[in-house]
Amino acid sequence: MSNYTGAVPDTATRPLAWLTLAPCKADPDAMFPGSNEHDVEYAKSICRSCTAIDNCLQWALDTGEAHGIWGGLTEGERLALSRQPVRPISIDDYTGTPKTRSTTGLTLQQVWDANTITEGKHLLWTGPKVINRPGTKDQITPNRLAFYLDRGHWPEGDTKRDCGVRGCVLPAHLTDRRERAEEAGLAVAV
Repeated sequence: MSNYTGAVPDTATRPLAWLTLAPCKADPDAMFPGSNEHDVEYAKSICRSCTAIDNCLQWALDTGEAHGIWGGLTEGERLALSRQPVRPISIDDYTGTPKTRSTTGLTLQQVWDANTITEGKHLLWTGPKVINRPGTKDQITPNRLAFYLDRGHWPEGDTKRDCGVRGCVLPAHLTDRRERAEEAGLAVAV
């Protein structure tokens, strides 16, 4: 007897379900083929059958994954892509909202929720490298967004990650110039 209920899976609320459903999970070693062209082509063929190829590639580019086949590209192909100048991505571009619409698209919290994934004691960013702040021409990085959503104000100066894990945006792992100065016992000009 089948357990099939006829219900459609709720993938809209789980934007990163591709991590658990990706066909490469059946043979993860194949995704690290070395230099053998036949093995590389086999790994790429697995990617071509995957519906999450774009998400996978974006994650690999954002986290700087240096090994294996991700999103259908080799290490060298991803490196060539990452050397291209960054094109600012607005929230409307990212969500596919037509520019002719009068709504502003997603809120910053919605963007955050859709583009983070827990990885052990870290929170990894899987979205675009920069986000246009709604209602302004300001661009923000995932680190600045994490800081703002956690502390309720924008960081002063740059944000630095103290955990050393590339792509981690866990607010507890981020500090701004003021927090670093206070931690060092230095006076901060207001």
